[in-house]
Amino acid sequence: MKKIFAILPCYNEELNIGALIGEWNQQKDALYEEGYDLKVVGIDDCSRDHTKDVISQKADTYENVTLLPHETNKGLCGGLNSAISYFLKNGQKGDLMVLMDGDNTHNPVYVHDMLEKLLAESKDCVIASRYCSASNIVGVAAHREFMSDMAKHYYSMVLKVPNVKDYTCGYRMYTYNIIEKLVSEFGEDPIIEKSFACMMELLYKLYIVGAQFGEVGFELRYDNKKGESKMHVITTMKKSLTTALKLKHINKKRNHAKC
Repeated sequence: MKKIFAILPCYNEELNIGALIGEWNQQKDALYEEGYDLKVVGIDDCSRDHTKDVISQKADTYENVTLLPHETNKGLCGGLNSAISYFLKNGQKGDLMVLMDGDNTHNPVYVHDMLEKLLAESKDCVIASRYCSASNIVGVAAHREFMSDMAKHYYSMVLKVPNVKDYTCGYRMYTYNIIEKLVSEFGEDPIIEKSFACMMELLYKLYIVGAQFGEVGFELRYDNKKGESKMHVITTMKKSLTTALKLKHINKKRNHAKC
């Protein structure tokens, strides 16, 4: 049977990750009926709280849950690279990877809409987007929502990826084939941006290697998150602006080399 790997990068999420893993396992039977065996992988990024212990306890409770610990803190960038490496090592063609934030702001129930979209339209990556007609945002501070809206317009203008409005949401589904292409083009650790802009970097590098994208609506529930945000707003804004331009330049050089 084909597999879906739900991979959850975490840093100091002891208050959130246990509930999120439980919510994922509520989708296990429905996914099995759709032809997929669910595997849940919690990546602990050397947390200073009890995140690692919570994931370990869930792994003892559920046979489909795995703890993947970092011995040093690698940031979200390192979490993405670890997820990519784990997926390629443990998956195979036909398998899928779903990445999402480990803070319980994304509900796993939308995996079914994402799967339907991916299969029906032969997509390589499906994004749970904040900018579909069916989308809703709850509990996000006004300044962060404004920043997200500005990022949407900026990335759409600079990067121009077809069928993408939400460049930064971490809740996405990827095919095994497109992740293989990503690593073939950019190496075993394809993500290098240290800030939260690494989510945009991953998306655009997938576009460079030929990914076809789709989006589905979902409800972002930031009010479900317990604990403080780890995003530094001003730093993320600056990095987002410069990273987008760097990626555009990489694509131009790549296209020029093919001529």
